[in-house]
Amino acid sequence: MLNKGWLPLNEYSTKYRVSLSTLRRRIRSSEVAFQFEEGKYWLEDRAMAKPAHSAKSISNVAAEHPIEAQSSYAPQANFVASPAEAHRPVAASSEATAVNAEGLLHSAQGLLQELKNAYVKVLHEKEEQITQLKEEVIDLKTLVKILESENDRLQFNMRESAPIDGWLDDNIDRNTER
Repeated sequence: MLNKGWLPLNEYSTKYRVSLSTLRRRIRSSEVAFQFEEGKYWLEDRAMAKPAHSAKSISNVAAEHPIEAQSSYAPQANFVASPAEAHRPVAASSEATAVNAEGLLHSAQGLLQELKNAYVKVLHEKEEQITQLKEEVIDLKTLVKILESENDRLQFNMRESAPIDGWLDDNIDRNTER
C-alpha cells in the first residue's frame, strides 16, 4: 500500500502539533481513523476535530482520580455529590489519602536508606583503593632509593676508573706529539 493521504505518527504529530501520547490515546479509544501496517500506525492526513470536553461530572472525576480531584477539579469545601453519599463521612477519602501519603513516605525512606548504603559501600571501596595506592607508593619510593644508590655506585666506579683512562689518553697524546 502506498499510504497516500496517510501519515505516520511522528509526521502527523509534527505537522498538526499533537503530542504522540495524545495520538496513541485517541487510537486506543478509536477516536481517529487509523491504519496499522508493517508495525506502524498511520493516521489520515487531515486535522482532527478537537474533542468536546467530556461530559463527566466533577463527582465522576473525583471518583476516578481522588488525589487529582482534591487538587484541581473539586472545590475545597465539603461537597457531597448525592444524598446517598451524604451519610458517608468525608474524612474517609482524606484517610485514604493519608494512607497513600504514608506509603509514599515509607517508600521514599526505603529508597533513601538504599542510597545511603550504596554511598557507604562506595566510600569503603575508595578507602581500600587509597590504602592500596599508598602501599604501592611506598614500594615505588623504596625502588627509587635502590636505583639511586645503584646509580651513585656506578658513577663512583666510573670516576675511579677515569684517572687511569685519562692517564693513558694523556700518554698517548704526548707520544703522538713527538
